[in-house]
Amino acid sequence: MPNTAWLRLFGLGAMIVLGTWFGLRQFAATSPQFPPVSDFMVEGYRIQVSLYPSPTRALKPGTFTVTLRDAAGRLVSGATGAATISMPQMLCGASPFTLTETEAGRYVGEGIPLMAGSSVADVSMTTGDKSLRVRFPFAAVR
Repeated sequence: MPNTAWLRLFGLGAMIVLGTWFGLRQFAATSPQFPPVSDFMVEGYRIQVSLYPSPTRALKPGTFTVTLRDAAGRLVSGATGAATISMPQMLCGASPFTLTETEAGRYVGEGIPLMAGSSVADVSMTTGDKSLRVRFPFAAVR
């Protein structure tokens, strides 16, 4: 009677390798979906954050635009802004950038995501004695 244990072991190994390959292929083919614009209310201020392009590309600059309004809906000029891109679930580092006012109440900066996948931009805006912080989730692709 021939020894078929090695054949069974080979078949099991092949199934594991193929299953893993197919699973990773499916995971890599789907990028997380996030809206390109998000609105936040923080201490009476409305902060709108948008990203172009969305999804953005890993290791390429994406343009982040922050619009800041007060409780009455008026645009807030003269604030200072900064943001940091990171992947909280990964240890791949952070990518900080500055937001510069381009017109009344509109602040723009270019951020570079370091890897493809789900990322966040932690946005900080300071106006007067108020420090406002929001977390904007977005996707980066290859």
